Amino acid sequence: MSTANKLPETCHVYLDLEQLPNSEDGGSMPVPLSPFTIEWGTTEPWAETVPNVLKITLIDQNGRYARTGDTLLGHRITVTPDWTNNLPGPVNFCMFDGFITDTQILTAETGHNRISVTASDRLYILRTDCRKGPNWNRDENYAAGFQWWPSGTIVSQMAAWLANDGINSHWHPWRTYLAPIDASERASLLSWIESTKTRQINGKYMFEIDRMLFIGYQSKDAAKVPSFEAFYLRWDIETVLTGPRVRAGDDNTDIGLDWRYADAGYILVDPKPQLSGANTYYTQLELRYSHLKATTSSPLRKYEVTHDGSLIKQIETEKRNGETCLSIEANWADSGEDGSIGVVDTTRAEAVLKTQNRRTLLPEVTFRSDRLNQMWFYCRPRIAMIIGSRFERTTPSTHGPWAIIGGTLTYDATGRKGHWTHKVRLFPAVDASSGGALTCADMKALKSAATFNEANWKLGALRYVTKTGDEPA
Repeated sequence: MSTANKLPETCHVYLDLEQLPNSEDGGSMPVPLSPFTIEWGTTEPWAETVPNVLKITLIDQNGRYARTGDTLLGHRITVTPDWTNNLPGPVNFCMFDGFITDTQILTAETGHNRISVTASDRLYILRTDCRKGPNWNRDENYAAGFQWWPSGTIVSQMAAWLANDGINSHWHPWRTYLAPIDASERASLLSWIESTKTRQINGKYMFEIDRMLFIGYQSKDAAKVPSFEAFYLRWDIETVLTGPRVRAGDDNTDIGLDWRYADAGYILVDPKPQLSGANTYYTQLELRYSHLKATTSSPLRKYEVTHDGSLIKQIETEKRNGETCLSIEANWADSGEDGSIGVVDTTRAEAVLKTQNRRTLLPEVTFRSDRLNQMWFYCRPRIAMIIGSRFERTTPSTHGPWAIIGGTLTYDATGRKGHWTHKVRLFPAVDASSGGALTCADMKALKSAATFNEANWKLGALRYVTKTGDEPA
């Protein structure tokens, strides 16, 4: 399935992987109605990870759920476009796959009752399942008394834990030292994963806040669907900007392919974006941490966790009304000579906040299925650049790069402008590239055929450029 394909206008809804009828047919299966929505993502990259949520209404054809819709609770519901190339299963390349968590009967005066259904994907399970966890203290490699405690290679350990919830895993921060969670806290696996905000990169321990976790469904490989994924809101690929386009790019991929481009005129940009307010402007970064220390050296090592306090960093920013301190807890564990919290570098986290403080916020943009291909309609974070937007002169720095970090995907079969629309929230991404920083004057002096691989996006220097390079063939 190429992401260049046009999104089919029609779609299918499955209940426990059995396709529901598109209209009333006198059977026992409920009938889904449109419009319905899928809410996904967060408003800030460091916010608590939330599941994708489907809100849909079903017609109860034969009164099967006339007294209560609670019998639907826990059942699996899947939404997938009406692909015509016979994919291996309904989950692959689907928009949503999760479990019904709430129902409400909408009594009809005439005809069949309707059931308002809310469903959440598997992140809901990872968030709410606070059972003891996989460590039963039966193995000498484990430390007694802790609920979540990695033993051996953390990648394989993570894969085994997630597999218990029917989730594949091909990712977890490696080179990470983790403090455990006491068994008495009854914490979820996702809570523990989110607390692992430090990892070793090029020999240095970095504190990261620009990481999003999500469940991915867009693959034809059954071994990878669904899968637990992470997305880093960074932009460190040198590229050439080529005209009034929207461009999507993912980490470590070639973003020069034609199918990653779309005409900027095909999206609807909020004409009244808001400047950062006090609630989204940060002058300090507070890192709350704990230490893990071994008290024995036996094979069954005993550990104790001490909550040491906070490390506060002042953010270098221009003066602005309102001050807010972003406070994030980190699960930092001692590791030999590197046991001090002082070895953790907060440069990346500070860069994210500095970029956020300097940029105009675009609250939302809307993609239409009749104008864009399916790659813009998946409920997952990604990087995008809006090049040549018609708002570039009135709204500084709207080009990007921006991270799509959340939104609302709507299916409406009665819509005249495409059955699918995707209204997304954008967040300024960070440029990790090295080299000289170009000023606005430098950028305006460049000719149309110039390349911009050294553009400093932290400065937002391309805000005045209307067209660069040649259009792709």
